[in-house]
Amino acid sequence: MANSSTPESAPKVVKIRRFQIGVNVILQTVIFFVIIVMLNYMSFRHFKRWDYSRNQKFEITSQTRTLLKNLKKPVKAVIFFSSATEIAPDVNGLLREYEFASDKKFRTEVIDPFRNFTRAQELQTKYKFGANENILILDIDGKSKFVNAADMAEFEMPDQMSMMAGQTQPRLKSFKGEQAITSALLELVEGKPNKVYFVGGHGEPALGSDELKIFNESVKRQNIQVATLNLLNVNAIPEDARSLVICGPKYDFSELEIKLLSDFWEKNGRILILLNPFAQTTRLNTWISQQGILAREDRVLRTGTFLRMDDAGKPQLASGAITESTFVVLDSKTKITKDLAGVSQKLTGATQSLIADPAQQPNQAKVIPLVQSGEGFWGETDLSGGEDKQTFFDPKKDHMGPLTLAAAVEKGGVEDKRVKMDSSRLIVFGNAELLSNTSYRQTEGVSADLTINGLNWLLDREDLIGIAPKEKKNVTLSLNEKQLRDIALGVMVVIPGLVAFFGLLSWVQRRA
Repeated sequence: MANSSTPESAPKVVKIRRFQIGVNVILQTVIFFVIIVMLNYMSFRHFKRWDYSRNQKFEITSQTRTLLKNLKKPVKAVIFFSSATEIAPDVNGLLREYEFASDKKFRTEVIDPFRNFTRAQELQTKYKFGANENILILDIDGKSKFVNAADMAEFEMPDQMSMMAGQTQPRLKSFKGEQAITSALLELVEGKPNKVYFVGGHGEPALGSDELKIFNESVKRQNIQVATLNLLNVNAIPEDARSLVICGPKYDFSELEIKLLSDFWEKNGRILILLNPFAQTTRLNTWISQQGILAREDRVLRTGTFLRMDDAGKPQLASGAITESTFVVLDSKTKITKDLAGVSQKLTGATQSLIADPAQQPNQAKVIPLVQSGEGFWGETDLSGGEDKQTFFDPKKDHMGPLTLAAAVEKGGVEDKRVKMDSSRLIVFGNAELLSNTSYRQTEGVSADLTINGLNWLLDREDLIGIAPKEKKNVTLSLNEKQLRDIALGVMVVIPGLVAFFGLLSWVQRRA
């Protein structure tokens, strides 16, 4: 009987090379593990964070990032807030961004005094503060600085409509945490206080008066110490004076006071002067002109229609001289006007114009215009007569607009910002009421930003300029009846119906 099997039909024997397969699997596993480790290492050392929150509430400014990256010593921050503090989540989120930006030099510890009683007592004993305070403690190498919760937020009292609706508590208007914390951190890094002396004795408003209350609160939030100084009672400007403020003197300075002012200026002094247009301060004006700015002793005004109160206290339209000038912030190429260039507001009170004086401008001094008058204003030189005086522009003696209302002088500095060089700095405003509560309110914060930016420029704290508060915006969702019905239909019918449909479909498939 013939054998039906042939060599071609015989089954082939396939040898499974188990060793090679095992080595290949192990090699692939090792390569995959190495790739994962490399990706994790690279992402840990070189990572990028994005803020997708509304209005970028967690984004910190480039000024703060620069300060954190240049820290020489580690910083420890202790958040001593009760859980009921409204801004506690914002502070926690902000300091987390500080940690990421500092390359591990900034560390945060969160303490709730009601939950961690033992640790809270240790901190109170060490840093000497009360148990009921809500504060942030910054510590660098044993030196500490407190930032109060009140300095990190601005609250707004409820209006009459809100009170009728049952809202009696103040509403959080804006969060100023970065401004306050970065300012305190910069002071710790600098190692010296930023003390500013408010010159008195010439009819200036008192530093502690209600008229300067908002200004005082603003400079405190910047961690600037302000004290009163009478030049007639000292032999020299105090050594700890970082800057002087001369606010609207009604009477002139004596020769001795001008001498002290000049000595301070020549030692790279920093001075902020607000001139009183109604005062005859001849010696002070002469000293200012020697630095390159001439006070023109005029009144900035224009003619037009405005509202005024009649004898019965009712508003009515009137025509005549408008003595409260509007101003426009110029692009000065300095951080004094950072983020303010082009902003226009109304000044409170009378203003006189200024001009750069080429004849008196000293060597190595640069005059920088900061603020300019609005359209239609001129400098009136005829100051005689009362309110009923007929006012018109006389091209022969009046000063044609636009006029400079504020200017800065820097003596001894260099154009290259990379070169750090000591210099004398001066800012002059032709308005004496710029620091008043009325000015701060009417200009919607422009006066505050301008003066605070100016002080920080005088104190060589440009890194703080431009750190704006983050406004708390309430989001209102307005829906009509049809939209409400559609939402109700979707939530109560469509979504449950889809879940039931897919559940029934799965049950049918399993039964099949």
